[in-house]
Amino acid sequence: MIKKKIFVFFALVNIICFAQMTNHQSQITIKEAWLRPAAVGSNTAFFFEVVNNSEKPDTLFKAESLLSELVEVHETYSKGNDMMGMRRVDFVEIPSNGSVKFKPRDLHIMLLRLKTDLKIGDSGKIKLFFKRNGIKEITGIVRDMPSMMKSK
Repeated sequence: MIKKKIFVFFALVNIICFAQMTNHQSQITIKEAWLRPAAVGSNTAFFFEVVNNSEKPDTLFKAESLLSELVEVHETYSKGNDMMGMRRVDFVEIPSNGSVKFKPRDLHIMLLRLKTDLKIGDSGKIKLFFKRNGIKEITGIVRDMPSMMKSK
């Protein structure tokens, strides 16, 4: 009888935890996901906007994808003398009731050593790992890079 009560107790705890996790997951939405075309063995980038509809900030700390051998969260930075570079970052904070855009020449998810060709019109998936909201799998469409010309 005690074993049955313990089992029921833990089952209820699991249900409550799952319900809370599911509620948290709905607080993050991803908009406008896309990635650049690239050939097998090369690198590309995944872009999107993360919207946090929660009263609390969240942190993106990891990304995974079956599309490539290695996946990293990157940022573009100024090296000085009109030179730009890219580097891996450990996390990106998503502000409460705010958003962060992952876009060309800024934050992005880098897919290194692609396992397959990505042609315009194809799609690809990645998983994003958030501290508060868990794992979010997203699908992006492969498309041309938008023009980076700045209007004056």
